[in-house]
Amino acid sequence: MKAIIITTPLGNGHNSVARAISDYLTEQQVENIVLDIYEYIQPLFKEIISKGFNLSMKSITLVKDLASDLYDLNEKRDLTSDYSINNLKNQMLASRLNKFITEYQPDLVICTQVYAAQIVDVLKEKGDLKALAVGVITDFTVQTYWGDVEHFEYIVVADVQLSYQLKKRNITWERVLPLGIPIAEKYAYKIGKEEACSRLELPADRKNVLIMGGGMGFGNMEKYIEEIDQSPLDLQMLVVCGNNKSLYKKLQGMTTTKPMKVFGYVDYIELLMDAADCILSKPGGITVSETLVKGLPLIMVDQLPGVEDRNVEFLLNNGAAVYATKTFSIAEALQLVLESPARRQTLQAAMSSLAKPHSAKRLCDFLIREITLRQ
Repeated sequence: MKAIIITTPLGNGHNSVARAISDYLTEQQVENIVLDIYEYIQPLFKEIISKGFNLSMKSITLVKDLASDLYDLNEKRDLTSDYSINNLKNQMLASRLNKFITEYQPDLVICTQVYAAQIVDVLKEKGDLKALAVGVITDFTVQTYWGDVEHFEYIVVADVQLSYQLKKRNITWERVLPLGIPIAEKYAYKIGKEEACSRLELPADRKNVLIMGGGMGFGNMEKYIEEIDQSPLDLQMLVVCGNNKSLYKKLQGMTTTKPMKVFGYVDYIELLMDAADCILSKPGGITVSETLVKGLPLIMVDQLPGVEDRNVEFLLNNGAAVYATKTFSIAEALQLVLESPARRQTLQAAMSSLAKPHSAKRLCDFLIREITLRQ
């Protein structure tokens, strides 16, 4: 049995999901490869897209209202108006991808990003790809373009509550796997705060606030720290900068009255979550899924416009997170989450109802069974 997991350089979330799926398939002795579709087709193209995406994300934070309005318009528009241009591009990219697929001969193709899925769907439609094709939606919403992925056997979604959106995109329920966004298996296991703090060489007698800005360290981290530093609560800050080296250096030189430990890129976020009493983060789909499984109360801040706006709406409407704004400060949100046992209890109950532990395992086990039955 062989699998190709196709991703793109558009953000870290798609790659994180691809790694989680690949790691579990490898454990099950399933030969697999993670393929960045743009890197394979044209490495220079990948570099341009990746740099352009990161620059646009930074720019978006400056014009969030406009970007959000544009996303809303895109959600409402009729895709038939630009389908021919989009399809022509996908036909060209699909023909290049087909060479790799023909040589590798996979039984399973998984796409963790919609643009990659559209390209693979061209091969499915033409009959050039016989393998089982699966698309994975990595946020708590269903983007318009998933409606164009018509020939995949399955679409993976975060929760059954997305059924209305799926119907709007003409995705029939028979094709849907509501197993949750695939995250690494290690998040399904929790150790006590005292043990986690011991491993991290942190005192366990304070409330720990984990502060994250995604893999690229987006968001106004200095502002978050300053607001938390002014809180009357006895807190310690654990700040993760991801791959943002300049932010890491800047925060290392920052003076605070409360204890603060700054981390760069780490591969033990699950341990930091176990040591924390709450997390402050922008609501990316992967981070949200991980916090839900960990049962770690989430205070959402500075979401990127578009899918992360939808993540905020989903979590708020389900009572599963708190949202800090200009008029509801981070300090107030911390007071609510850390000092109100009743609110924390209802919050964690809502989180538990949405959590999908073992999501990558459940998806891969299902697909392995499906392929075995087909052979």
